[in-house]
Amino acid sequence: MGGRMRQGVASADRGNVARIAALVLGLSYVAAGVVGFAETGFTGFVANTDESFLGFFDLNIFHNVVHLSIGLGLVIASRMSDITITQGVLIGVGLFYALAAVLGFLNYLQIISINSSVSFDNFFHLLTGVVALLFGLLGVSQQDDSPRGTRATATDGPLPIEERRAQWDKDETYREKAY
Repeated sequence: MGGRMRQGVASADRGNVARIAALVLGLSYVAAGVVGFAETGFTGFVANTDESFLGFFDLNIFHNVVHLSIGLGLVIASRMSDITITQGVLIGVGLFYALAAVLGFLNYLQIISINSSVSFDNFFHLLTGVVALLFGLLGVSQQDDSPRGTRATATDGPLPIEERRAQWDKDETYREKAY
């Protein structure tokens, strides 16, 4: 019976907003990385280039690698059987892009060819970070078996303290009245 219940939870997690958002964002960033390589080629890994995507997004090879890596990570996370991993990765990516936006606004991202604090990339990184954080947190709140909302019952098995008491009673080392 427990196996069927777990399968039901896994099926319900398929529609979790975090899983969908991770897949959409992941595919978008994979596409950005691939298109970026088509624009920059494969020379000058961290070179400060004048190349851009759609005239707005600054590019170099390192920037493309970051987009591909994060995109593939999100796609893989969207396919994980444990939804909490997907949610955690999405929240982590959101924090990463929020930090990238802050560093960009402070003009510390020349390594990925972002040369201005008012670059469109910085605003897009901020938007991506907020969206990833929002959907990661929405996914957590959407999850039915969140640790916040569940309590173990006798049918779920013994609680950890009950397990310890049972072990202590067996060894005759636990005396409830002594405490």
